[in-house]
Amino acid sequence: MFDVVDQDAMPLRRSGTDAAGLNQASWARLRLTRAQRWVFSLLVVGLAALAILDHRLASAICIGGAIAFSSVHLLLRFTGWIVGVWPSAPPTPIRDDAALPSYSLIVPLYGEANMVRPLLAALEALDYPRDKLDAILAVEADDIATREAVAGAKLPFWVRMLVVPPGRPRTKPRACNHALGQARGDYVVVYDAEDRPEPGQLREAVAAFDAHGPRTVCLQARLVPYNTSDNWVTRLFTLDYCQWFDGMLTGFQRLGLPVPLGGTSNHFRTEALIEAGGWDAYNVTEDADLGIRLYRLGLDVRTINSTTFEEAPVWFDTWVPQRTRWSRGYLQTFLVHVRRPGTLGLPSLGFIGWLFLIDFVGGSILFALVNPIFWVMAAYTSITGAPIMDWAYGPAIGPIAWASFLIGNGLAVLMAALSPFRRGWWRLAPWALLSPIYWAMVSYASYKSVLAFARDPFRWEKTPHGRAKVPDGAGLR
Repeated sequence: MFDVVDQDAMPLRRSGTDAAGLNQASWARLRLTRAQRWVFSLLVVGLAALAILDHRLASAICIGGAIAFSSVHLLLRFTGWIVGVWPSAPPTPIRDDAALPSYSLIVPLYGEANMVRPLLAALEALDYPRDKLDAILAVEADDIATREAVAGAKLPFWVRMLVVPPGRPRTKPRACNHALGQARGDYVVVYDAEDRPEPGQLREAVAAFDAHGPRTVCLQARLVPYNTSDNWVTRLFTLDYCQWFDGMLTGFQRLGLPVPLGGTSNHFRTEALIEAGGWDAYNVTEDADLGIRLYRLGLDVRTINSTTFEEAPVWFDTWVPQRTRWSRGYLQTFLVHVRRPGTLGLPSLGFIGWLFLIDFVGGSILFALVNPIFWVMAAYTSITGAPIMDWAYGPAIGPIAWASFLIGNGLAVLMAALSPFRRGWWRLAPWALLSPIYWAMVSYASYKSVLAFARDPFRWEKTPHGRAKVPDGAGLR
């Protein structure tokens, strides 16, 4: 259950002390605490015993609880989306070029030799004084092809390559932590190899930091694919991203909830990020975990209107490993933060934070796992007419289960259909009717994530890039 800690996985400290007194060694590296193992074991044994004694009562308790949790989960998603899609004006910049802060750009690279040229073009397109930029291309030591591609490129004076030494775990956050220790900027942002940020993004981030004050330590830019029209997978992926980054994340921030960050285009105050402990090198959705941690530390995470375009997985074989890693990371994040505060050296989440952690972060995995059961039972009843829903749930819960199933799925399809309207992508709306296929894919990836968590929890499923029809992002919308 325990793994040897690679000290290189921890962020390099500037002061030589632990970040804010946090116990980093007990983050995602420890999969389950002893108390968590006991709780899960007793829960499984108790439900199994109840099912043997009275299967209908056990079913009613499980399904009734699932309905209650799913209703709160849907309410959180829908409320966050409604609140988040309401437009807001970007803050007005108050600094001229001479007064702009220095900015470090961290770009972790692994197996990205083919993306070096378009990446450098995207960085060159940023509208920011070059003497204030510090771009760090963090390349793994054994990734010879990418190192040669970077070394062979004509790097501007403000771009440098950092070779990440061998060590465990082999993850993106570990590479980011190494780069963070070498960052020279007052602010730092993380980009992926395929990212194409809007040219003015750094200036907008500075303006937002100035407008919101020192308590705001992180800004999440919006993410959408640039290869939306490649095929049905990229279209459904885009609908998912539009809901999340153009709606829900902003809504969560406005409602005072934790903000589970996306994996790229996160802007930070550098010192605040270091004091918060950097990234958990063992968490495979490191930014979602960091968003929850910043909330626990009483620090604000906000969103900005600027967009970063990235490459959507172009087919099932690339989508599944990526989604499996995301689901596994959400499971890790839930298990880490549901521990008692003393385990992490962090303040408590509070009631609202606990509700969000349990019903949204944990619920996202749980509902993806149980949804296929609901769909099979609903399909069986619809085809045969057999009242299997009433048999399983009882005459009282059966109708409630049906109502929850129909209303929940209907609202989810509606959100998917309306989310791209903000960008004027009207032609994507009809593809929302295929959302159940996408949900089935999510459930499949979630089951794989549970198996991966048990077998190899820290494995980083690398998403290959450059497979889009326009691999260099030249066809940006």
